Amino acid sequence: MTMETMSLDLDRRTNERTDVELWVDAEGDGGDGLRAMDLSLGGLLLDRSIALKAGTRVMLDLRLPDREGALSIEAEVTGARRDGGVGMRFICLSRAQRVRLADYLLRCWA
Repeated sequence: MTMETMSLDLDRRTNERTDVELWVDAEGDGGDGLRAMDLSLGGLLLDRSIALKAGTRVMLDLRLPDREGALSIEAEVTGARRDGGVGMRFICLSRAQRVRLADYLLRCWA
């Protein structure tokens, strides 16, 4: 394996990530809520791990700061990081979910 191949394997993201301070409720989080540290149209990074293995699917409720209530999205655990965070990949976002998430991200970039 070459260094070029290794770098491609390490960064498989296709969406630009944005630093956020966003609260997320997840199945199995014990009801404490989790904090998303970054977010994209493809997934997010939680600040601490949840007791689920990579590949496990879970429903997330993103508490977006709009007046529409939580955005419920199915996600898959992609893996834990050494710092205790855990990556999540969104599964099959509907058009309405993508539009709402994109609107939030655009406001973050403004």
